[in-house]
Amino acid sequence: MSDIDDVKSRLNIVDIVGAKVPLKKAGRNFKGLCPFHSEKTPSFIVSPDRQTFHCFGCGKGGSVIDFVMEYDRVDFSEALETLAATAGVTLTHRIPDTPEGRIRQKIFEVNHLASEFYHYLMTKHDLGERARIYLKHRGVSDKTAKTFMLGYSPNGWEGLYRYLTKKGYAAELLEKAGLVIRSRSGRGMYDRFRGRIMFTLRDHRGNVVGFSGRMLDPDAKEAKYINTSETPVYIKGNVLYGLDVTKSAIQKENDCILTEGEFDVISSFQAGVANIVAVKGSALTDGHVALLRRFTERLTIAFDSDIAGDAASRRGIGIAEKAGLDIRVVVLPENQDPDEVVRANPGAFKKAVSAAVPIYDYFISSAVRRYDRTAAFGKKKISTELLPEIAGIENPIIQAHYVKQVARVLDVSEDVVNEGMRRLKKPVQPDRARESGSTTPEPVTHEERLEMYVLSLLVQTRTFDYLDELREAVAVSDFRIPAVRQIIEQLEKYQAEGTPFAIGRFTGMIPNELLSILDRAYLFDLSSVIDDAELVEREWSRALKELHKSVLKRKIRDTTARLREMPADEAGETAYLSLQQTVAELTNQLRTLEKPSVL
Repeated sequence: MSDIDDVKSRLNIVDIVGAKVPLKKAGRNFKGLCPFHSEKTPSFIVSPDRQTFHCFGCGKGGSVIDFVMEYDRVDFSEALETLAATAGVTLTHRIPDTPEGRIRQKIFEVNHLASEFYHYLMTKHDLGERARIYLKHRGVSDKTAKTFMLGYSPNGWEGLYRYLTKKGYAAELLEKAGLVIRSRSGRGMYDRFRGRIMFTLRDHRGNVVGFSGRMLDPDAKEAKYINTSETPVYIKGNVLYGLDVTKSAIQKENDCILTEGEFDVISSFQAGVANIVAVKGSALTDGHVALLRRFTERLTIAFDSDIAGDAASRRGIGIAEKAGLDIRVVVLPENQDPDEVVRANPGAFKKAVSAAVPIYDYFISSAVRRYDRTAAFGKKKISTELLPEIAGIENPIIQAHYVKQVARVLDVSEDVVNEGMRRLKKPVQPDRARESGSTTPEPVTHEERLEMYVLSLLVQTRTFDYLDELREAVAVSDFRIPAVRQIIEQLEKYQAEGTPFAIGRFTGMIPNELLSILDRAYLFDLSSVIDDAELVEREWSRALKELHKSVLKRKIRDTTARLREMPADEAGETAYLSLQQTVAELTNQLRTLEKPSVL
């Protein structure tokens, strides 16, 4: 047995997925809200029989390894290692076993050593004295400095470079990790970070992925902050500062306070507000939100309260709202960031967090603060900004509440606000499956959806009994979806063996390219009928009848079209009459099917 099969055989996908996504029993399967796209009605199905998952909303699906890869945003090797540790399996072929995986592992190694190098200099070496004084001035304790692995990069050109190359690491690797920069002549390397307070950047699993450095010399002409450039292990839009330390508190509170800078996190954490992270700037991304959704359902945004911070809050709110998070916004004293507020008065910051306002209240107060609502132009700017937001509220009671508030702010009637919203064009919703990058085509026509539904009933219920009935009603060649047609052909071969149907054995018989369609059929939610034999029988009869009717209608249309195109000469008369006869027979069959059943 291979490592992969050994790991899979010792795990139950329901346990692995259920630890991250709330699942409810739905017939023989489990159902929940998809963690990979925003939805309000569950379309995410997990099958203990097949040990697979599939989302009927975004199209993502696969094995337990695929789930971990997608959920944790890791490659195959890392996902297998994680699951092997959970299953207690010792891998015979150690990961990483790919060139990319080996490079990532080496970068993690040198980043870890660099973090220890910077931390040692800051805490133990004379070179770090100025950094220690600076952090003490900002109220950072030794314990906090250790927790977040704060450090100091010496104000020289080759300190880290010499340290790591002496340990045997190649200069090219250090360059790829973003720790050193090649000189303009191309003949040498020098340290990227020099004379800076160093913030260790770790992913949510604790791997050191990069660094951020703050210049200590106020007169220096270089940028105040610089970061690791993007590398094979560091993508800025997927990393949140402090999450590796604060994720447990975030899960416990079911709330994440989102700030802009490292010191916002450090000061707040030290003051007892532990459910906090920083985006390192003002750009909250889809990657950040997808990561946060694993740990919380609420996002409390506490960006700087100046104009730049206000604009950042609005961008972040749009992304987080799209992902379905409950969003609130902390209103801070003017021109102060969380770090300044916490250091001046920790209680005031905690009070501000507790008093965080719902997003729509924030939208309104933000617009009123930035525009003159007594002037016509100011009213125009406010309405342009607010009406699309209010129009997007689905709950009519909540929408009516905010319509009233906007009307009061603009000093107009509610009818005027409602009219303004009615004039807004409804945006076209993108195709979710296309956005997700799903490679499995979704059924488009009514007949194709019927085919998938019939296949779902077939593989989830009385498979071989219903296969006989299917053959009598619809020829396999009449199915429009090639994969469905091939699966039914494979079922016929299985039936001919004379052994009872078992989904596990059947999946081993069919080609891999058919598994995604089979999964979609086997994971389709039939929980409303699956446990009642009478309901199953009734639903099968109804679905089979509808599919039969749909096939007949298609054949009538196609044959009629051929009649119209046929030349009206004597040579074609026999064929013409034959097609007419075919249409008549098909029409009679359809009429018979459409007659109401006699009970």
